[in-house]
Amino acid sequence: MKSVAIIGAGLAGLTLASKLQGKADLTLFEKSRGYGGRMATRRVEPFQFDHGAQYFTARSSEFRQFLLEHCHEDSLRDWQPRTFTLENKEKPYTRSWFEPHWIGVPGMSSLGKELSLSQPVELEAEVKDINSAVGGWLVELQSGEQCGPFDWIVSTAPAPQSSALLPAEFLHHEVLSKARLSACFSLMLGFKTDLQLPFQAAKVKDSPIGWLALDSSKPGRVSKNSLLVQSTNQWADDHLAESTAQVQSTLLTALQRLLPDLPEPEHVAIHRWRYAAVTTPLEQDYLLDEKHRLASCGDWCLGNRVESAFTSASRLATALADHL
Repeated sequence: MKSVAIIGAGLAGLTLASKLQGKADLTLFEKSRGYGGRMATRRVEPFQFDHGAQYFTARSSEFRQFLLEHCHEDSLRDWQPRTFTLENKEKPYTRSWFEPHWIGVPGMSSLGKELSLSQPVELEAEVKDINSAVGGWLVELQSGEQCGPFDWIVSTAPAPQSSALLPAEFLHHEVLSKARLSACFSLMLGFKTDLQLPFQAAKVKDSPIGWLALDSSKPGRVSKNSLLVQSTNQWADDHLAESTAQVQSTLLTALQRLLPDLPEPEHVAIHRWRYAAVTTPLEQDYLLDEKHRLASCGDWCLGNRVESAFTSASRLATALADHL
């Protein structure tokens, strides 16, 4: 049985591993402490924030079937919040969602955790380099540990990170460089008192803020009053070099203009997502280099939806199966 190293344990990496289970000897390397990538949850008692992806849709029958097969029925819920559009000095208006918007329960990270249960994932194992060796490829971790050799290497990291990691031999570097991703800042605010807000989620216009969500109001949550504030992607790109303290101050000021009656938060934290949204996808399913046994996939291949990561990885798994 051939060995495959998968870089990244977000949805793309975990989908790929699930599809290849039993067909190859798999090892997943994940640089963070948890699974799921941007489907992430931050817990600071008594608060809880889905500080990455807020929800996802499942429009294809294949993705819906995958979720049914791999997720406990209580770990996914349809979120239908009271949703507004907010704009400074303008009257807010309601927005309607016309399809299920799924969330993980009790947090967005739940989906990644469930998918990882049967997978050999090495957490806090950041890949530093990939080097050729007799019989395949060696993976060098930031810790200095050498792993392998592996017959195949697949990177499911964001396109710029995959480009930096995959060796020069990879035949699709030029194509890979065409994918574009944007940043996002997530401001997490916890409050002692109940928030008297007319909405549970809001799209914001003409502001550094692009999205607000009362995360504690989501189904299956037990946390106290947790408000998530996300910047627009364009604003984050323009202010990526600023200190987190500067960014936090600007977003708090913008929030005060939108919600002047908001009380002082008890908890304040900020997270920077350098690669949060796909702005220019490759518009192809995956990148496969059969000659050198290297490949890459992710949402950035197809679009800016969680389901895009699943579709890209699923189709790469089908192609790889012929070589395993």
